[in-house]
Amino acid sequence: MAQVSIKRCYDYSPQNVQRAVSEAVSLLGGIEKFVKAGQKVLIKPNLLSARKPEEGVCTHPEVVRAVIKIVKKVTDNIFVGDSHGGFDIINMDNVYEASGIKNVCLEEKVTLVRFDAVLNVEGIPFAKIVKEVDVIINVPKMKTHGLLILTGGVKNMFGAVVGRHKAEAHFKHVKPSDFAFYIIKIFMYVKPAFTIMDGIVAMEGDGPAAGALRDAGLILASPDAVALDAVFADIAGLEPKNVLTTVYAGKMGLGTSDLAEIQILGEPLDSARIKDFKMPEASFIYNAPAWIIKIFGRAIKTFPIIKTGSCVSCRICEKNCPADAINIDKYRIDYSKCIFCFCCHELCPHASIGVHKPLMGKLLTFLMKMRRKNVHRNDNMEK
Repeated sequence: MAQVSIKRCYDYSPQNVQRAVSEAVSLLGGIEKFVKAGQKVLIKPNLLSARKPEEGVCTHPEVVRAVIKIVKKVTDNIFVGDSHGGFDIINMDNVYEASGIKNVCLEEKVTLVRFDAVLNVEGIPFAKIVKEVDVIINVPKMKTHGLLILTGGVKNMFGAVVGRHKAEAHFKHVKPSDFAFYIIKIFMYVKPAFTIMDGIVAMEGDGPAAGALRDAGLILASPDAVALDAVFADIAGLEPKNVLTTVYAGKMGLGTSDLAEIQILGEPLDSARIKDFKMPEASFIYNAPAWIIKIFGRAIKTFPIIKTGSCVSCRICEKNCPADAINIDKYRIDYSKCIFCFCCHELCPHASIGVHKPLMGKLLTFLMKMRRKNVHRNDNMEK
């Protein structure tokens, strides 16, 4: 039976984070069970873009520090690294600086690595270091995701892919199901030995970069990232089967996606659940029945818009658009090209890409929300 530990932590003070992370790992047998003396360890947080810790976009540096300190009990051969979500217009040095990760690595005297060296596996450019280390410890952030509903342990390994390939993957895999399968392919190549999720402050709504922050007060840990994501889904008010990366990975034998086969250690699941956790607006349309989408088409389609009042013309959205559909000089998105991946919304550091929904789409979203809430309530009653 898979195991997931849950510990409470209500703030990012170093002592509280260290306690919660240490206890979560100890409940699963201690770090020595997963890391051996002298092994090379890569700690891989979620560092989407150059955002400050208080913005809740990236894994908080104090959670990364706590993981470093635990791993140091076994080995000093520690590396920390990730790749951002865009092209070279986003400087990774700026990401490390703004997120607080650079400072933590300097203070803890561990090696901060850039994912520059590339190893191609079946045409996918992976950061070479993911194949050079003995152990990967995955440290995702608890967030929503417009295309995949939630982003957790499995999705976080997409950061092992570098350069323009991320955008190309969105362009080639437009449907949520296709993109989910692609994410799982990445996960198969760089499967982490252990996952620790920063859920102290979570992001709900239109994540993973422009959502609202929510005090969840949680640290989740497991050697099974799929099981951890299944528990995260339940905590957020979803059935794991509604999260494609979770259900597909479970079916492929990459982990456990069935809550009935997962043992919860530490905080009881009932008390960890977050009431009325808001899902991304786009996700309800993506998951509507195919016949509804076919009949109503654009009348219900959620799409990105440029907020001209707050746009500073940094061109991050334009340079990172997989479909080359954005012209910032004209503040225009060509919807005949747009693939509705919401990469622009995800990467904009100024929250200047909004999500617009037509009236018909708002009605369908409301009905889908009610349906999802009722299904989840009925399933819980049956349990």
